[in-house]
Amino acid sequence: MDLKNKLGVLALVFLINTVIVSAEITAQLTVICTQFKGIVPVVALLMFIVAGAIYAAGQIMGAETRARANVWSTAMLVGGIIGLILAASAGYFVETFSQFALGGSSTYGTGATTTC
Repeated sequence: MDLKNKLGVLALVFLINTVIVSAEITAQLTVICTQFKGIVPVVALLMFIVAGAIYAAGQIMGAETRARANVWSTAMLVGGIIGLILAASAGYFVETFSQFALGGSSTYGTGATTTC
């Protein structure tokens, strides 16, 4: 085999390997996205409940502890809200990352891919 044929075979093997790896990356991103969308709302709900409990407990304490409890509960509420926003937009982020990393046209919202 001359050099052209060897390079052609090497390019074909590289192309096949790229397609296989791209399919695996897309599948793994879909799994991660699905797990993220399943876990984050539960954690956010727990954060809301604990934030309420901390706020309520802080109201019967002294002034300094009450101020700390307000700060902690506010931080937990904001963290829960941000988590819910991220969970709601996880599909968009996965699709954008897939488009950027793997190339191709955007199919978000059309149901053409198996993203979450």
